[in-house]
Amino acid sequence: MDITRYRHLKRYRQIARSVARHGFGHILTQLGLTGLLPSVRRTAESERALLHLSRAQRLRLLLLDLGPSFVKFGQLLSTRPDMVPRDILEELSRLQDEVPPFPFTEAAAIIEQELGRPWNEIYAAFSAEPLAAASIGQVHCARLPDDTEVVVKIRRPGISVQMETDLEILLEVARFADRHTVWGKVYRTSAVVQELQRAVLEELDFRNEAENALRIRENLRLRKDVIIPRIYTGQTSAAVLTMEKVCGIKFNQPNSLEAAGHDRAQIARLLVDIMFEQIFINGFFHADPHPGNLAVSGDGRLVFMDFGIVGKMRGSRRRQFTLLLLGIVNRNARLLVSSLTDMGFISRRVDRKALRHDVERLMEKYLDLPLRGINLGRAVREVFVLAFEHQIRIPAEFTILGKTLMTLEGVVEDLAPELKLVELLKPYAGELARERLSLPAIRETLTEQATEAGEFFFSLPRRLGEILERTDVEGFPLQLNYPDLDKLFSHLDKQINRLSFSIILLAFSMTMAGLIIGSGLVAGITGETLLWRLPIIEAGFILAGIMAVWLLFAILRSGRL
Repeated sequence: MDITRYRHLKRYRQIARSVARHGFGHILTQLGLTGLLPSVRRTAESERALLHLSRAQRLRLLLLDLGPSFVKFGQLLSTRPDMVPRDILEELSRLQDEVPPFPFTEAAAIIEQELGRPWNEIYAAFSAEPLAAASIGQVHCARLPDDTEVVVKIRRPGISVQMETDLEILLEVARFADRHTVWGKVYRTSAVVQELQRAVLEELDFRNEAENALRIRENLRLRKDVIIPRIYTGQTSAAVLTMEKVCGIKFNQPNSLEAAGHDRAQIARLLVDIMFEQIFINGFFHADPHPGNLAVSGDGRLVFMDFGIVGKMRGSRRRQFTLLLLGIVNRNARLLVSSLTDMGFISRRVDRKALRHDVERLMEKYLDLPLRGINLGRAVREVFVLAFEHQIRIPAEFTILGKTLMTLEGVVEDLAPELKLVELLKPYAGELARERLSLPAIRETLTEQATEAGEFFFSLPRRLGEILERTDVEGFPLQLNYPDLDKLFSHLDKQINRLSFSIILLAFSMTMAGLIIGSGLVAGITGETLLWRLPIIEAGFILAGIMAVWLLFAILRSGRL
């Protein structure tokens, strides 16, 4: 792998040495990096102090050693059970930012550079000591000139350039792996890195977090039991975010909640209700509801914080995920297989029979459990792990939702162990099941399918051209010579024609039923049931009759009935 043409050679060397030092030198060998960096081979041979640890533990330590970019990469990978083996997934979920805060002088310089004025002209007061520090930025308390208490999030100096450099390196390595390694071709690592790259770059721009908070605040504006902090857009930029400070008791202090007189079970129900409204009704949700991002105000309202990670689920995606949930709740393997194949990207290597068998085996462990005995988040994760094992790549929006449900379920269990997320889901699941059969949902599905069919149709000439061009260059060596095939095909032709003749009346009836339903749908969409000034049903009847007569005539003329 020729990396010498890149300006990031020094960073490549740092990464390669750390990879070898943590016992992953074989990956460097597969990628051809040991020949280009001879010192890596010596490092891999001489430093084996970490080899007594598991591969998952070594990977977590490696990411910490490589810095904030790779820590964030690992945290995002921990949301992808469809791509990461189970042992690594569990270890990555333990990744925590371990970075020191940066000095106030640097924070003040960033504020002035981003907002165009010194910090003391924007804020009446500003705490020099940060409340918290993370890989991307740190948070300070401040006060606006009108005495409004706010919190100010400031991006870490140089982190944007560093992360962009590391992401470029990861993408180049992933593309090489796609071309030259089996696992790269199977899991399309470059697509994974590009997906994570987009997520990281979005999180680096604090204007995205501001937009997320504003959107969720607008979606929940009619609720009086939740607080979404106000965003001060005039004091916000790509590297500075100013948000209303809301006081409350955080969820990671459950005893304090109880001491303040709050009912923990009631709080848990409220949290689930608000989260399910965001997920299943609004289709835009806070995707990181861990205890540190949740609080209860003095008057009992729920407070959400940190909107850097959100999930998005458009209507068709929500319906696909509903099938998955219904399959889990009803222990229905067929429904689960159908939902997985609908929502995932399936390679040609997938053995659907084996997939069905493994899903049935997974469901067996839930068959004897009462509904409240099902851990919904864990079940979703296990299904996504099965997808990984069968080389089905699940889109990020589903895995983010799965991770969100797991986090939410953990919070509910800590607050009120007697409550079960799967039972609290039932009212929403019923509503979603009814929504799938509604006219707007059917209309949206038909529109999407028509769009996909149109895209396929218009791309067909290009695809055929590519196939013919490749055949012209490489040839088409496949030849068959089997003298009895004509007899076999003639026999099959007769059998098929007889079958066609037998079911014409049934097909004709089904056509009429379809036309009746279709006319209802068209009437719902356009308000009319006319086609070229003819009633749709009559026009369809005439067309279906002509087709049936033509088919019978063709069969009889061939003499193969």
